[in-house]
Amino acid sequence: MTLGSLVILLSIALVAFQFWRLRGIGEFSIQYANQYCANQNLQFLSLARRSTRISAQKGKLDWKIVYQLEFSSSGSDAYIGTMTCFGHAVIEMYLPAYKID
Repeated sequence: MTLGSLVILLSIALVAFQFWRLRGIGEFSIQYANQYCANQNLQFLSLARRSTRISAQKGKLDWKIVYQLEFSSSGSDAYIGTMTCFGHAVIEMYLPAYKID
């Protein structure tokens, strides 16, 4: 095995690991958003990724992902908020003012 093929193999392994990690963060985010909406008596509609980048926070390098959260307060309306995750931690949750029935 040459050095070039070893570098290619390690690069492929790193890309696969990061893809797997992003999938894990995505699954965590869906569960968190669903639970958050249930605690706030809201109906969770969808979660879509808006941006993904590598960022440093408190000396730790990890993925910073901003999601678009769609929810409903009465079932007949829809509101869009944002949820920001750093790794497997939610660091910001923003919901606009919504109608309470």
